[in-house]
Amino acid sequence: MNPSQPNNNDNYASSLTNGVANMNLYGQSQQPTSLREDIPLVGQLPLIHDLDLTPSPPQIGQNISVTPSPNAQSPSIFKRSTINAVPASNNILKKSKLPFALLLEPYPSNMEVPVVTDTMVARCTRCKTYINPFVRFSQGALKWQCNMCGLDNDVPSSFDWDVTSQQQVDRWSRPELNYGCVDFVASADYMVRPPQPPAYVFIIDTSYQAIQTGMVGVVANSILKSLDNIPNEDGRTKVALITVDNAVGFYKLSGDEPEMLVVGDLSDIYLPRAPSDLLVDLADAKSMVQDLLERMKTMHNESQMVNNCLGTALQAARKLLSSTGGKVVCFQATLPNVGDGVCKPHEEKKAITETTLMTPSSGFYRTFATECAKSQVCADMFIFGGSFADVATLNVIPRFTGGQTHFYPGFNANNNADALKLEHEIEKLLGEQIGLEAVMRTRCSAGMVCKAFHGNCTTRVPDIMALPNVPRDQSYCVEIGIEEELQGSHAYFQTALLYTTCFGERRIRVINLCLPIARTLPEVFSAADQTAIARTICHQAIDKAVTYKLRDARDLLAKETIDISTAYAKEVIGNIATGASRLSLGRNLSLLPFLILGLLKTDTFNEAGSIPPDIRARSTVLLRTLPMNLWLELTAPKFYCLHSMPQNAGQIDPNTKQFVMPPRLNLSSEKLERHGLYLLEDGQNIYIWMGKEAVPPLCMDFLNIPNINQVQSGQIAELPKLHNPFSQRATAIVDHIRKERRSTYYPSLYIVKEDGDPLLRSMFLGRLIEDRNANGPAAAGANQQNVNSGMSYFQWLGFVRSKCQ
Repeated sequence: MNPSQPNNNDNYASSLTNGVANMNLYGQSQQPTSLREDIPLVGQLPLIHDLDLTPSPPQIGQNISVTPSPNAQSPSIFKRSTINAVPASNNILKKSKLPFALLLEPYPSNMEVPVVTDTMVARCTRCKTYINPFVRFSQGALKWQCNMCGLDNDVPSSFDWDVTSQQQVDRWSRPELNYGCVDFVASADYMVRPPQPPAYVFIIDTSYQAIQTGMVGVVANSILKSLDNIPNEDGRTKVALITVDNAVGFYKLSGDEPEMLVVGDLSDIYLPRAPSDLLVDLADAKSMVQDLLERMKTMHNESQMVNNCLGTALQAARKLLSSTGGKVVCFQATLPNVGDGVCKPHEEKKAITETTLMTPSSGFYRTFATECAKSQVCADMFIFGGSFADVATLNVIPRFTGGQTHFYPGFNANNNADALKLEHEIEKLLGEQIGLEAVMRTRCSAGMVCKAFHGNCTTRVPDIMALPNVPRDQSYCVEIGIEEELQGSHAYFQTALLYTTCFGERRIRVINLCLPIARTLPEVFSAADQTAIARTICHQAIDKAVTYKLRDARDLLAKETIDISTAYAKEVIGNIATGASRLSLGRNLSLLPFLILGLLKTDTFNEAGSIPPDIRARSTVLLRTLPMNLWLELTAPKFYCLHSMPQNAGQIDPNTKQFVMPPRLNLSSEKLERHGLYLLEDGQNIYIWMGKEAVPPLCMDFLNIPNINQVQSGQIAELPKLHNPFSQRATAIVDHIRKERRSTYYPSLYIVKEDGDPLLRSMFLGRLIEDRNANGPAAAGANQQNVNSGMSYFQWLGFVRSKCQ
């Protein structure tokens, strides 16, 4: 029996291609080359356009897959290795100094995955690997050989015969033999209870401080607007509302109208009515939920309660969800100060580099998160900050339950930009087609093990990642260890995500990757993925900062850069490296020092003592969880010139049908002209810089303001929509950045005048990571003893080169 070209799911490749293109993840493809291209880094600007190139695909043999399908490898958006050629031994890996890990985004948005609908899930009887494009058939195609452990397994009869239709079928067209990423519809064997319904419990802070920010009205209105978008295809979705100040307010949503029930006993919280009266079917009680949300916009406006018992309210929400599991969405503006989970005001007396990051002020939240994970309960936190909101502590629950954390420092609902951001983020989060009650496991070829896990999940021994909730576009990292010398020519990695869809179907998403085995160091280095490597080092540094001190994390970032550069010079270039060649890297690694410098300048790793602890914690959350494309933007922002952008920028290209952005600039103030208009965005914020000599026609065309003297620096909700071509193209660029993101985060927009608000000016210039910061060292990098976040790119290169031995 000869395999033929697959004829089912023909739209898979095109949907993946179109989906990825629409997300603006991939531009020109980075073609693999057999010729080594070493880049001397000193004295040369970083080749930032390489960051927009498609990752080079692993170089595997043409006949390695069981069918000739071009889609046998999982697309890199789902799974990406730091090295696209596996070192044959741990000795080779150690000599390279490269981290070996898999970066996973198992549930990206706008990506169609082929579905195996017949509930036939073929697995190896020994190692439990799922059948995939890299198995081999033998014994007249009656057996399939597992590509992980080599065991021969029986081929299910349904691969060739459809029992229902009593007809022969073409096994070679089955999705699991043709596509690197597939969803199996799971049989009853994969269920321990009926599929979980989507259930949402909203906890809203109604204490005095929360009312003063105006957030309660915005939250109530945003939930109200989102009711029709909450996943509810089969009518099983349930909702409940809880308010919290010095007591816990429940809302009975059955009967003729909503009824508020207050429980003030914080020592032993109980449900004042049957759970079915408090957690109700959205389809049946929608009008009552709408009525309650309308009232909630103003019903607490006269509250004078300054206390907050968040921990007790969370306990109540878990009681409501304990039988089914579900999602707690919490909106918190007051530091919890009574009941369970009291948070302490921040008192930091040590130098910032001597502190441990993300240290919770209460042990309640870690214990609570563990209980939530057991009950398949996830929590998302929307935190509104005053002087101190303790993001590090409140993030603990999303961290271990697969949730998300959003932080709004200085939130004021009277600021339209603040209100717009909150509305967008609530509506995007509630509209997500999330996965429920999930576990994820990665298997490797013999000789390798999964040794460390990163991301918002609970890890169960030895290698299970438990996810009560699988948000769209969240990223995870699995570090791989090599315990024995690898045999053969290829190694295999398979990640399986067992989850429930929003519409009640139990599925297994299987993501496969095949990599060649490399037996020389030049092969290993030529297959390195610098972005994945930088992301993995970032995870390791965060763990170091959380476990030890920020100084240790910063030292790790520097040491990894120095060690990899030294190893490349020694093992690839040779010991003759002198002068500039002492800091040369292959082109596929040439931006690694640049990316590490970008990390050092983020709010997480920056040693500046002026960064508030909540801002530092938010940055850490983002670096840990963002999808790869947004992580890259946060580390290395995108910088564009608007005043002289090409005529086709800001429009759809008629040939490619893709949106055209202006050319990307190096992140240096040398690119700024006094009469110019520039845009810098890092996925979280969009800054538009206006030079102090911007001419009146530019001010009119862009902002409808007569001259630069009348332009005000500050946050704005959106650009004015003016009837001139320049305004339309500039507005289209901002809208494109905001709408085409793969995230629930909505970027804030700022106008930054060159001679305007000093704080905004400093924020903008601080994102030009090739420049020396105002507080950076004046001396050459080679003369620095310790790493400094204020270094310019060339000072950093001098520092790294001086340490390379």
